[in-house]
Amino acid sequence: MHTRLPALIAGLLVMGITAPAASAPVLPQGASYVALGSSFAAGPGIPTQQATCGRSDHNYPHLVAAMLGLVLTDVSCGGATTANVLDTPQGDAALQLTALTADTALVTLTIGGNDLTYSASTIRCGGASAEDRCAAKLDHAAIDEAAERLPARLADVIDAIRAKAPTAIIVVVPYPRVIPPAAERCSAVGLVDQDADYFAALGLRLEEALTSVATARAALLADAFPLSAGHGPCAADADRWVNGAKAAGSGVSFHPTAKGHEEMAWLVLAALQK
Repeated sequence: MHTRLPALIAGLLVMGITAPAASAPVLPQGASYVALGSSFAAGPGIPTQQATCGRSDHNYPHLVAAMLGLVLTDVSCGGATTANVLDTPQGDAALQLTALTADTALVTLTIGGNDLTYSASTIRCGGASAEDRCAAKLDHAAIDEAAERLPARLADVIDAIRAKAPTAIIVVVPYPRVIPPAAERCSAVGLVDQDADYFAALGLRLEEALTSVATARAALLADAFPLSAGHGPCAADADRWVNGAKAAGSGVSFHPTAKGHEEMAWLVLAALQK
């Protein structure tokens, strides 16, 4: 049993959430669950790391699967884009979509950030000085073009999931807020204000794309972004869902901590109860 599951269960009770396995017969014990996505689903830097893709056995997919007694196929992978789900293999890995079958009962999806080079760009600019003008040197035209295409790409992903797994429940799990608002920033963010403002705006575009497409395609939402206030890089260790430029305790820079993955797991369970 996962060592953090007792804390996860206690947190669910505090939130008034009972285990969906007991109240949702559409997800019986042993049902097939496939987790798709990028590093924000995979959990780089979260103990214990598996052999590939920066994937952790305590990422939110593993926590959800353990809580509900599901059989998990986790193909989330650091660096994955919507193309790596749909039509372009990622290195030696198969298309993520091929993990789905007609018997898949649950699919979670966290994807799109790497289409916008969101994580790579924040990591590149972490620790840069104002004189570096790091974010200003990015290819804004290419990022803007990718952001314009992203809703259609996400819609294609959800449509393809439904084609492969027509009876599956799809839960879209957007990226938690990585860059806090200006009033909540501190040195732990690791970005000068000009760069932080740019990445905060880019994170909001990513959030809007994921939530709007999930709603339009009638997928469930487990959205940590609006709940992230006070849980960013400047929060105390026990309350931090996302790291700044330097990882503190678990996870890697500008990615969720172990606490962040627990929060995303709770939100998936809450979405299923709806």
